[in-house]
Amino acid sequence: MKIIGQMGGKLNKSTLDLSNRERFKTFLKRLAEKVKVAEGVDAIESILRCIYRNQPVSTKGISQYTKLPLPVVSKVRSILERSRILKRDERGAVYTEYGRNLVEDNLKFRMKRDLKCPTCRGRGIVLDDVFKEILRKHKEYAKLRPTVNTRIDQSHATPETAVYRAAIMADRGDLEGKRVLFIGDDDLTSIPSAMTGFPEEVVVMDIDERLLNLIDKISKREGLNIETVKQDFREELDKKYWGRFDTVFTDPPYTLDGLKLFLSRGVEGLGDKGVLYLAFSHKPIEEYLEVQRIVNSMNFAIYELIPGFNIYEGSEIIGNTTFLARLVGKNLKKFKNEEINLSKLYTGEVRPTLRYYRCLKCGKVYKVDGKNVVIEDLVCECGGKKFKMVKRKKVKNGSGDL
Repeated sequence: MKIIGQMGGKLNKSTLDLSNRERFKTFLKRLAEKVKVAEGVDAIESILRCIYRNQPVSTKGISQYTKLPLPVVSKVRSILERSRILKRDERGAVYTEYGRNLVEDNLKFRMKRDLKCPTCRGRGIVLDDVFKEILRKHKEYAKLRPTVNTRIDQSHATPETAVYRAAIMADRGDLEGKRVLFIGDDDLTSIPSAMTGFPEEVVVMDIDERLLNLIDKISKREGLNIETVKQDFREELDKKYWGRFDTVFTDPPYTLDGLKLFLSRGVEGLGDKGVLYLAFSHKPIEEYLEVQRIVNSMNFAIYELIPGFNIYEGSEIIGNTTFLARLVGKNLKKFKNEEINLSKLYTGEVRPTLRYYRCLKCGKVYKVDGKNVVIEDLVCECGGKKFKMVKRKKVKNGSGDL
């Protein structure tokens, strides 16, 4: 392997000398550039710190801890191993003696343990017997969820995540006697929320009729009385729902325009004031600031924000986790549709990407653009339905050319 940037040569013991602090900082900077991580050197240091405190730790564990995409973490780990900073243990990444000395000398690492609560794992709440029973039931219902539609950024949160969402809303007093609206619900969070028996009313709006039909069936079976409404969120809510709700929950597309749109529909449901729970992806600081500006411009205050609260099944690009924010608003404002780019609502529209998948049965490789072909619908000529992503490339200028 070539040294990143101007260091030249191969990464081996005779040519790689990072004992000087400036050389080490330069190495980290060029490593960040090599893997194209938006957070830069801070992201690399975060990975190194995670391993220092939690070793041995898996690539997935690092991704969830740092909130960085799994492919980025995998590349960084691979380079650090070839640079002799890390070595591979059967249980995950660990430091070599050389690597440990480097980070202790140059980054001044000293804390060899993580202080997050091992019981709640940073969520700040635990499930009592009532919610544990709800979780037991919800795990079975979660198995019935339809295949995700990646064109509209659907991804399934774990059943535990849905129940913890209901639990934190209950704990904060946002379910008992409240009218609750779900702006989209591909995670079925409405089910454990209604199972508590706390809300006065639960309404779910979604464009996916498969989800609405499933929620209807579960609601009837459990006697939950959930109302479902087919809703294209590019259109305003029916006026009868305006100002009707106390609490809104939404997990919108992870784009700025998607955020504006779904929050605006939530504001319609709340009216002048209320509480909105927002699940959203972890972003580089520049994008976080824009998210904060959008939220503030609508007269919401971020009362709480819990990183890594939501865990998803197989969403490696977002590190399998997103944050949960509790927004409290007064004199609320919404964005008009003309202030939102409705052609840039979904991730594939903002950052189009080509992915190449290899059939695990015969080895044939398929190109998936997420528009004409999505991986959920892919079936190989040999009949195989299981694939592994082997390559991904961003599409330049939205043209389809690489």
